[in-house]
Amino acid sequence: MSNDNIIKVSMDELKQIQDLTDWKRVKGMTSEEIEANAQADSDCQPTDDDFWDDATVVLPDTSTVSK
Repeated sequence: MSNDNIIKVSMDELKQIQDLTDWKRVKGMTSEEIEANAQADSDCQPTDDDFWDDATVVLPDTSTVSK
C-alpha cells in the first residue's frame, strides 16, 4: 500500500472539511438498496464470513496514536 494519497490533518482542519455525504438520501435507503450499492462498487466489495476466517486482530501502538 502506498502512502501517496494519505494526508494528515488536525481535528480543527477535519472539522472544516465539507462533508459531501447526502445523509438524507442515506437515511432514506432500505437495507436492500444499501447492499445493492455496495455490490455495485467495484472498489469496495463487501466481505463474507469466509474472508475473516484467517483474520488476525492487531491492536494499534497507543504510544503513536494521537488524540
